[in-house]
Amino acid sequence: MIGKLILTAVIIGSGAFLLLSDSFEEFISPYADATSLDIENMKNDPMMQTKFNHMLEVIYENFTTIKFSLTDFFIV
Repeated sequence: MIGKLILTAVIIGSGAFLLLSDSFEEFISPYADATSLDIENMKNDPMMQTKFNHMLEVIYENFTTIKFSLTDFFIV
């Protein structure tokens, strides 16, 4: 229990530091630039588009399976 409280305090403290810090933009800027560049590269790569579409299809199939399982469970 104490470990969870300490972990929660660390997470909230680091979030407060990032949000209230004056140097937040300097800290996050390199990561944001790299991420936007990666996204642009992924959008232009047909192999990544195929993998992404396949991943979305798998998520949708699993979601519908879970939905049907839940409706079967609650209909008695």
